[in-house]
Amino acid sequence: MKKLILLPFVCSLLAVPLITQGQSSSDGAAIKNTIGFGPRLGYYKASDAEDGSFYGGVQARIRLGPVLGIEGAVDYRSGQRYEFAGQSVETKFVPVTGSLMMFLPLNAQIAPYGLAGLGAYYTIYDYEGTFTNENENEFNFGYHLGFGVEFPIGSNAALNADYRYLFLNPDDNEQSLDDASFSGNVFTVGLMFYL
Repeated sequence: MKKLILLPFVCSLLAVPLITQGQSSSDGAAIKNTIGFGPRLGYYKASDAEDGSFYGGVQARIRLGPVLGIEGAVDYRSGQRYEFAGQSVETKFVPVTGSLMMFLPLNAQIAPYGLAGLGAYYTIYDYEGTFTNENENEFNFGYHLGFGVEFPIGSNAALNADYRYLFLNPDDNEQSLDDASFSGNVFTVGLMFYL
């Protein structure tokens, strides 16, 4: 939980110098180009998990005018552990997600947005315990809803931070995860470089 509280605080501290530098160097110019790529970091905690985990990935955004946008992302998440009836399982995800974004361009320095999207989650299960020690892989599909804010840094870069609630249940796995839910909270920070 301490990690979850520290993530937005650290991101805020990192964002202030970048935003003020972008404002002074570009005189408040907003993002002018429409396609961007960049790295992202985040924190994910499923409702049923004991601990959350940090993750990393890459994202691409296409701005379809001042209001609409599309985001695609690929991440790697590891280390979610679940315990039940003498059996433990550690899950690892490789999510590939797509989101439709709706921006509210308040001014050149800030653009809040809402988003909704779908994802395909390649899931790796590492079992330990009295029932089995085998590993298993599968694809799960989920969706997410969220909101965030983008801070332009000059005319070709931006810092973004958002929150998403992920709806994901492993309903295809009939062995021992029938009651498990991977739905949970996702916090993400990204740095975009627009072309």
